[in-house]
Amino acid sequence: MNEIKTKLEAVKDAKYKLLLIVGKPGTGKSKLIHDYAQDTGNAILDLNAIFGEEVPEGSDSQYITNFMDGFLATYKPDVLLLDNKRVLYSKNSQIDLLSFLKNIAEKKTVVATWNGMVENGHLVHIRSKVDHDLTYPLDSLECEYIVCE
Repeated sequence: MNEIKTKLEAVKDAKYKLLLIVGKPGTGKSKLIHDYAQDTGNAILDLNAIFGEEVPEGSDSQYITNFMDGFLATYKPDVLLLDNKRVLYSKNSQIDLLSFLKNIAEKKTVVATWNGMVENGHLVHIRSKVDHDLTYPLDSLECEYIVCE
């Protein structure tokens, strides 16, 4: 819990106020964010519960971005907690997850779980329904992260 608070302090004046909780399935990412939510009283936004687990084929992924812009206009807490974002990287989605999170983190401090790992100087995003994972160089992330192992 203290690690999240310390990392959030580190991003409070950053361009992207983004903290990723990184780990493979079963490493405790969701537990960590749920513990933080319980400690702070912040709710966790579950995008899968709102949109389902797949972007409808033929639809523009822009509608998720538009939803988030509208949601953030009325969202009062200082920190937005995101878990269960599978819809954002479903096979029909054109959303780049890191760019999407950074866009939100320019407006609001964001703590988000990240299904993946840190490996060979890169942040890896594991996408189980797609044939390749995404990798981002650590030196270009412009955010903080915690690794759950």
